[in-house]
Amino acid sequence: MKNKAIKAVVVGSINMDIILSADRIPDVGENVVGTHYGYAFGGKGANQATALAKLGANVKMVGKVADDTNGKALLDNLKNNNIDTSGVAADGSATGLAAIIIDGNGKNRIIVYEGANAEIVPEEAVATIDSDTDLLLVQFETAEKVVSAVVNHAVKNNITTVIDCGPAKDFCLEKMQGATIISPNESETKALTGIFPDDEKTILEASKIIMDRSKAQFTVLKLGSRGCSVFDGKSLTLLPAYKSNVVDTTAAGDCFTAAMAVDFIRNGDIYKACDTGNKAGAIAVSRFGAADSMPAADEIDSFIIND
Repeated sequence: MKNKAIKAVVVGSINMDIILSADRIPDVGENVVGTHYGYAFGGKGANQATALAKLGANVKMVGKVADDTNGKALLDNLKNNNIDTSGVAADGSATGLAAIIIDGNGKNRIIVYEGANAEIVPEEAVATIDSDTDLLLVQFETAEKVVSAVVNHAVKNNITTVIDCGPAKDFCLEKMQGATIISPNESETKALTGIFPDDEKTILEASKIIMDRSKAQFTVLKLGSRGCSVFDGKSLTLLPAYKSNVVDTTAAGDCFTAAMAVDFIRNGDIYKACDTGNKAGAIAVSRFGAADSMPAADEIDSFIIND
């Protein structure tokens, strides 16, 4: 990946993750013996900020935590990853928490407690975005009014804007118009369109709906083990995933989105950018954790060389 400094702002969630692993997910009323548990730094916003920083971007994180043990640890972790935390308020009611259950195949189920993430003030978030920002990256793990406000501000100021549509919700896309890239995964696509993208026909149909509603330049669907798709308003392109030893799929989509965004700004080629995202995601799923699983630029370069 070309070494060009990118000034990025990430507006999004900051969570402490508790990760529980077992060979299988228990049925209702059943107990199973776990194989591993631990804590990790997470939140889709913080994950993507960390990924961008590891890829060489100059990153400002915008969000909110509480003045508690988890909040302090999360802020320290962001700073240790060379992320500017001047946009993170520490006066929330409680720091966000995610409970993540992982089965023996590396598949996860997540319950998110929003806490301070739901208390971000739209006007304050907008004020953190400088006019010389190259990239705005947002997700749906904060309030709809916050996401819409910062996206519309960035578009108005000709900032490359990437929307990650996680977690799945029926977000009013019409409230934010003209982003550069909008990127849901399979379940998020279903929540936004009522269509599960399980074949080329439904992928195209859902991509068109999302583009029509958001007026984004590109619709990129993250399709898990199938890779991703790109719709540019005229044609659909499918880009296959790369094989990997899957141990934990947590934050793979965050990693994909960040790597795609960086590569797109550096090269201007959406298809190459998405291929780079696929490679970054393949690295992330081979590791446990969220923010800690994000690869550095040289790791993606090595993956490209060795693939």
